Amino acid sequence: MSKAIIFNASPRPKGNCAAIASRMEEELAAKGFDVRRIDFHTATIGYCKGCDACKRHDEPWCVQKDDMGALLPELDAADCLVMLTPIYWGDITAQAKTFVDRLYAFFAPAKENMTVATKFGKKVAVVTTSGSMPEEAVAEKTQAVINSLGIAGYTEGRSLSLNQLNVPGAVNGNEEYLAKVDELVGWLTE
Repeated sequence: MSKAIIFNASPRPKGNCAAIASRMEEELAAKGFDVRRIDFHTATIGYCKGCDACKRHDEPWCVQKDDMGALLPELDAADCLVMLTPIYWGDITAQAKTFVDRLYAFFAPAKENMTVATKFGKKVAVVTTSGSMPEEAVAEKTQAVINSLGIAGYTEGRSLSLNQLNVPGAVNGNEEYLAKVDELVGWLTE
């Protein structure tokens, strides 16, 4: 069975990212994926300490005994990842950045390919929501996240930026956006 991980980096439990995460979780499960969802607002995920303890291991590992430390082997084994984040002040949330920073556990400068990832060619989708930021304004940010996730073997990436979502849950009433979310799930499951 294929494995999907959905990481919702929004601090709002009933925001647009949560609504999209629920829809994607349901659709991925309907397509036969084993889905693990992590909502940052209920998870315990600390900042990367930069201690380099992970560099003494040949697999993704972290000295921190938190939800991210436990998630690292799952990220290595998964077939696809969805990261959802609102855009605050023109950038991804601090929660999303913390998630990306903790991927340092995959970075292995002594290895030929500079990673301890065991599986490559995995797909990643970065979905952003905002009140008014057009897609081209956040394209550089989402591409940077996609590039960073390559260290964990997520080498095929797409992004989806949805704006004009000022009210929590407003995405549920936007059929155009929901169709784009469904299209992204289709790509993830090809």
